[in-house]
Amino acid sequence: MRNFDLIFISTCCNHEYIYKLIDSIVNNNNSVSVYLIIVNQDSNRIIDVANTENTTIKVIEHNINVNTSIARNIGIKYLIENDLSFNFISFPDDDSSFDSSFFTALNLKISDNDFRNFIIDVYCTGSKKLFRKINYENNKLLTKYDYNLVGAVNIILNYKTFKNVLYFDTRFGVNAKYGAGEDGDYFIRAVQLNEFYYTNKLYNYHPSGESKFKTFDRKKLKKRMVSYGKGGVALLCKHKMYKDASVLTFRGLGGFAIYSLKGEFRIALAYLESFFVRFYYLLKFYFSGVI
Repeated sequence: MRNFDLIFISTCCNHEYIYKLIDSIVNNNNSVSVYLIIVNQDSNRIIDVANTENTTIKVIEHNINVNTSIARNIGIKYLIENDLSFNFISFPDDDSSFDSSFFTALNLKISDNDFRNFIIDVYCTGSKKLFRKINYENNKLLTKYDYNLVGAVNIILNYKTFKNVLYFDTRFGVNAKYGAGEDGDYFIRAVQLNEFYYTNKLYNYHPSGESKFKTFDRKKLKKRMVSYGKGGVALLCKHKMYKDASVLTFRGLGGFAIYSLKGEFRIALAYLESFFVRFYYLLKFYFSGVI
């Protein structure tokens, strides 16, 4: 049985970005053995790919649009059923991308027998602007309270940790009951089992949230913001982190103020509406104790 250095599991709802992700891996990976699993949910188009010396690609043609956690779990199930062996696993979005430095740096980790769990940097696509600035020194030990630094795109787990966590909670994720929080939930569950460290030696790319929001119409923006807010509060209340849930709730008012000052009133209003939804669910989850 072949051991891979890195497993990627990515889901695809449309084909606007997925080939850019594939190309960024195939064209820039000359250092490590990668197994890329893509769960294709687009029933109208198959994904046509070819393996290379360093990158093996498996496309699972699911052809039904499901939430992100269910889709990732399909990839995880395939991984388990086929008994694939690996050092690390990560969950890039279909609009993530990588350059050669990522694979070179990961190869150095492997050469140094550094198989810890990592949270890495993410830059906005096509720039050196950080998607989310992490104000820690390299190799900082993280705790569950660092959930707000985590997205599925910047979490790298070792084999042991993955085998203890396995599946995503399907109540969380885009198009799920709670429209966000699947990555934070996965991290909180994992970090309570094994240590995680921040490293600035590894990074990838992802479109900035603000640039994506500006492309949304009023209805889509409202739905996305409300869904994210509800998911974030549900995540924190699930783990009894009520203080953090309160901070997240009132951050909606902060977003309203900031974007109002910027003159981005469409985004500001979405934040305000999100605040009221967050506040409602904070009270509901706190007093019921049920998520």
